[in-house]
Amino acid sequence: MLETMEISDPESLRAIANPVRQRILMQLAVAGHARAADLAEAIGHPANSVSFHLRVLARAGMITEAPEHARDKRDRVWKNVATSYNVKPAAGDAADLILRPTVEWLAEVFAHGSHEETRDAGRTFMLTTMLLDREEANELILELSQLLNRWSERSLAASRDEPAAAREVYQLLTAVAPRDDPRGDGTPRDGEGS
Repeated sequence: MLETMEISDPESLRAIANPVRQRILMQLAVAGHARAADLAEAIGHPANSVSFHLRVLARAGMITEAPEHARDKRDRVWKNVATSYNVKPAAGDAADLILRPTVEWLAEVFAHGSHEETRDAGRTFMLTTMLLDREEANELILELSQLLNRWSERSLAASRDEPAAAREVYQLLTAVAPRDDPRGDGTPRDGEGS
């Protein structure tokens, strides 16, 4: 199994952009391998819909059959090909397919309350501005990455240990970049500087 699969081609990008397929990948990460019917039950979607999504993920090379876990030759069991998937920002329509729906979701989170009001409901919205040099920014990015990886591994392990426990899919959007130079190339943002 690959540690990380780089997503850069349009077919893989479209495959991973779909929230149902993201949940299927996550469930396969928890279970290790599964049949369409098992995945359908786990994520609460019809089996025929899950079968369609599995075929899309397989065509994109993100999952593969696991015949070693099949009961017979007709039994189709699936597994992830990688531990994680990394979307390259410049990949095709990445902004339209992945970022725009995420920003819409973020706007909805923001519209439903402040940090103080929603913390006990398992949700929050935080925007923090810092004065950093490049070295400090890189150190922050590394620490955030390690923290998110640790929590991701912890949540997968807890899901494996207690498969019947009620869990929801949570999202966290993290962006660290210079506010006035988001491209990082010294070019001012559109509409500024001229």
